[in-house]
Amino acid sequence: MDLTEYKDIIEIHQQKMESHIEGLRRFQNYFGKKINHAKIYPNWAVVVFIVNLVLGIGGVVSVVMYYSGM
Repeated sequence: MDLTEYKDIIEIHQQKMESHIEGLRRFQNYFGKKINHAKIYPNWAVVVFIVNLVLGIGGVVSVVMYYSGM
């Protein structure tokens, strides 16, 4: 059995894997930068939105409970 053929195949495979891993790292860095720059709303605006949403749902539930109890 000639192992030099396998050695060549393994070396080619390692080169392809290194290239693929480098491409994945570049994509990860690119995607990470995009995510960090994607903040559209400040934190206080998100908090105000969630509080208003909770209060709105609470108001609707209380109105439904009030009128269904009559």
